[in-house]
Amino acid sequence: MKIDLRQLLGFILLASFAFSISGCGQTKLLIGTYSPPKKQKEVNHMLETIDSKSGYLDLEIYNKVIKADGVRTDKSFDNKLLSSLKKFITQTNFISINSVADQSNLSLDTKVLIYNYKTTANRISGVVSVEFNIRKEGSVFYTQNYKYNINRYSKAGIASLPSKGVILAQASDYLAKKLIKDISPVATQKLVTLKALPSKLAYTTKYAQGKNYEGAIKGMLKYQGEKTDAYHFNLAVYYEALASQSDSIELLTKADEHYEEAMILSEGNDEIIVNGKMKFDNYYSIIKKVADQKRANAKNNKNDNFELLD
Repeated sequence: MKIDLRQLLGFILLASFAFSISGCGQTKLLIGTYSPPKKQKEVNHMLETIDSKSGYLDLEIYNKVIKADGVRTDKSFDNKLLSSLKKFITQTNFISINSVADQSNLSLDTKVLIYNYKTTANRISGVVSVEFNIRKEGSVFYTQNYKYNINRYSKAGIASLPSKGVILAQASDYLAKKLIKDISPVATQKLVTLKALPSKLAYTTKYAQGKNYEGAIKGMLKYQGEKTDAYHFNLAVYYEALASQSDSIELLTKADEHYEEAMILSEGNDEIIVNGKMKFDNYYSIIKKVADQKRANAKNNKNDNFELLD
């Protein structure tokens, strides 16, 4: 049976059009956000225990690494581990370090359970296991063990492998990050489904996909047509995307206003709008806490140039 090429191409184009208008071809936007702590339940329990009004943990770090019976470590590893803890706790913007003991504060201590470091002519191997405990007046509210496996090999010999200091620094950073990601929100990304817009506004979506959020917002604000629920929803997403680049409370407030308007106009019956608003609310509440914590960290550490874990 012969197939007419023009008919085939026409069929493909028709199918593509049907696919796009059916909703399967919806435009999506990847924007920054935060994921909640992995141990959210445990974190909430600790916050309730210390009656935290700011919504973040205030930790006093025990400045000495404890060892399990029979375990011996390098002093350099102990120092690296404590240094990594302080570094990543500061960078979360959700946990503050308190250098003065206070009965209302929580304390964090570190215990090495396993320390094994071996070298041969071509390989470095071993394992490091650490237990972190968060306490209040001696009572443990959170305890978790983390393990880092060491396995480096080179045909060229051990001289071509990273030094012991580098490997231990990598192990320390890994273990500290594991703790922080369990008890603190961390920066991540989310995929947001945009609503279909009138042809005159279609270019704003392309702007947003190219991360030109300011251009997308300006285009939306200049629009003189009907301001539907889709209009307000997409504008809210653009504001949120722009805000995620700097954690701007001002921009997030604008996003919140347009999310609310989209909810009102859709009467809460649009699944895309409802899901988008729900995810935004979580992000918005977290950023409000970040703003408070950044000021506290900047004041305590005399440095306001903080980054987030990724």
